[in-house]
Amino acid sequence: MSSFSLGFASSTLPCNSSMHTAIRAHSNKEANNTFLSSKRFREPFLHLPRFSQGTVQGIAPSRNMVIKDKDDRNCRDICVAAIAAPPSIMDVAWESRDGIGIIDFLERRNFLITGATGFLAKVLVEKILRVAPNVGKIFLLIKAKDEQAAMDRVKDEIMGCELFKCLQQKYGEEYTDFMLSKLVPVKGDIREWDMGIGDDSFRRITQEVDVIINSAANTILDERYDTALLANTIAPSRLLSFAKNCKKLSLFLHLSTTYVNGERPGILREKAFEMGESRIDSSTQSKLDVLHEISLASDLTETLPPNEVPEKLKEIGLARARMYGWQNVYQMTKAMGEMMINAERGGVPVVIVRPSVIESTFQEPFAGWIQGYRVLDPLILSYGKGRLPGFLVDPNTVMDVVPADLVVNVIIAAMAKHGTIASPGIDVYHAASSMVNPMMMYDMFNYSHDYFAASPLTDNKGDEIQITDMEYFSSIDGFSSYIQKDIAEKSGLNKENGPDSNPKQRSRLEARCKRMAESLIHLAKLYEPYMFSHARFDSRNTRKLMEQMSAEEGNGFPVDLRSINWEDYFLNAHIPGLKRHVIKKASSSS
Repeated sequence: MSSFSLGFASSTLPCNSSMHTAIRAHSNKEANNTFLSSKRFREPFLHLPRFSQGTVQGIAPSRNMVIKDKDDRNCRDICVAAIAAPPSIMDVAWESRDGIGIIDFLERRNFLITGATGFLAKVLVEKILRVAPNVGKIFLLIKAKDEQAAMDRVKDEIMGCELFKCLQQKYGEEYTDFMLSKLVPVKGDIREWDMGIGDDSFRRITQEVDVIINSAANTILDERYDTALLANTIAPSRLLSFAKNCKKLSLFLHLSTTYVNGERPGILREKAFEMGESRIDSSTQSKLDVLHEISLASDLTETLPPNEVPEKLKEIGLARARMYGWQNVYQMTKAMGEMMINAERGGVPVVIVRPSVIESTFQEPFAGWIQGYRVLDPLILSYGKGRLPGFLVDPNTVMDVVPADLVVNVIIAAMAKHGTIASPGIDVYHAASSMVNPMMMYDMFNYSHDYFAASPLTDNKGDEIQITDMEYFSSIDGFSSYIQKDIAEKSGLNKENGPDSNPKQRSRLEARCKRMAESLIHLAKLYEPYMFSHARFDSRNTRKLMEQMSAEEGNGFPVDLRSINWEDYFLNAHIPGLKRHVIKKASSSS
């Protein structure tokens, strides 16, 4: 199960490469066939004529306007003149700023990225290559048996990925040469000392790399304690030790999660963790000792009977997390990873970016791209398949969602700002929407209902799946009873009680229904802390970052989550993206 790792029709979306807030022009006929007729959409749709690129040359474009060509094969942007709108005071102020210098920072610098084949890292790599083709080398740490296997993974999972289609279209036959001139696969594993890389790679990276970006993590909410500690706490510390060998290093950027803040309600600030800082009242609990936690998990793997180790370490991880005020082992081990970095950074400049729930891309390089199931997706797709007509959730809970491309823009902008200064210190940025553009859980389920009612999924027989309004439960007992009954009714289990029923067939059906119910109840228990959360994530540092951008940077690297209409995003980007990139891929591989 993936974890907290957050008019767009994903099958016909063009690539957006220079200006990034779209106003889609479409005919009345097109409007009738799209989900864009939203009563809650913040801006009116403009019915504009289609311009060729040459038509608009010499016309000053407005800051946030672009018409996207519907032809998926064409990756150009078409700028539109500011339509009878005089510049506002904000526009004038924006134009007067010099900006952060993002493109200048990216060009000719060398980067090391861990977790390189992961969802967010791919979006990051694509964006850098698209906006800064003069970037230096991007070293990608890849888990593989040898260097050739690492290269094969880069070619298959990155260069061959649909996410990079804009670059494929731009460079044509030279695409492979361009990519291989920039991307350097490095066989290694962040969990090992010096990342387990060979001597030659060690020397080259430590001589050439300017910025290290740690995107690797274990995001399983109920992972065994030792495994989560190694990936999320120990590995970042080891990577920081490696970073201190890099002669040119100007920044160490670590990707974390807003949920390191644990169970605390209220407004949670962008504040770095101090060593031993827990999420509870320290007067009623002993201080958290990170090294003791590591030793505890290690000792248990050696003393417990081998057949008991996996389950016991899951139980102990959850117990330790809750003891110190976190909701699961993922949150706690990520928080301890931040503690290790802050305690050991010395003179290394450090930035920590904490996204909330990362979901599919909003606009770049096209809307709706996603890799695998993210946090909300099991709920959305199970609901669309008719398997989850109710859930354990407070419908008024704010679910903090952020599209992947906006997270990447925060990463790049923060990296440029602090990498240019390169002064020792630690800065934290939340990429989060709950304070500036909150979305309730009932909103998400309503959007899902509207989508699947208009565009239903089909069952194994090809019949359309009919869905009902989502039912909400406030207790696990109530939900468990409801979902077991619903599964029994839909499977026909209740009809197998007659005199002509087949005992073996009934037994198999009972076992299948039990597995389905247990799976959904387990999902509800895992998600319960998030479904009843009362936290909001402050993002004032990210807003300050936005204010420091020039107009060109604001267009090229938008980070303002207020610009997102969630209904439009879910109906026309995210759920269609799930169908295209997750469901179809799963079906084709099965």
